[in-house]
Amino acid sequence: MKQFFATAAAGLMAFLLLVSCGKEPVTPTETPDLDFTYETVDNTSWQGSYNTYINSPYGGSFPMVMEWTVDFNGNGKGLVYLHIESPAISPIDEEMPITNYTYNGDNTGTFDFNTHHYQFAIDGLNRTMEVDSLRFGLELDDSGRSTYFGGKTTLRQTR
Repeated sequence: MKQFFATAAAGLMAFLLLVSCGKEPVTPTETPDLDFTYETVDNTSWQGSYNTYINSPYGGSFPMVMEWTVDFNGNGKGLVYLHIESPAISPIDEEMPITNYTYNGDNTGTFDFNTHHYQFAIDGLNRTMEVDSLRFGLELDDSGRSTYFGGKTTLRQTR
């Protein structure tokens, strides 16, 4: 009986070796390059914040957070919403229409609001947009002059 099992086991191993030798080696399939280019920015929304400091007219420097939302609604129009918080000033909420935006089809484009022209670049893999310099002017005293706050800002896609 032992002889039978030993012979059967040897035969099975020889069969497996013979079968495996006849097959072509398996080659891994190539992964295609993934394209993270947006077809359009219409009907998308992006949010992010810019942290800075504001000098109080009464002395001292205080942190200030500028929370931005940029909505591209279609037909070259949209909306920019800004919320500002700082211990130095009362909270500010502003809605400003995007009077024009252009998407170049290569994850770059421009938009205009509040008489300023902004450029953006999208990182499609991470669904983020970097805007060259989101800025907003505040009158901090009675001089009538605005001090501009903001800068290069990264926004995350929310819609």
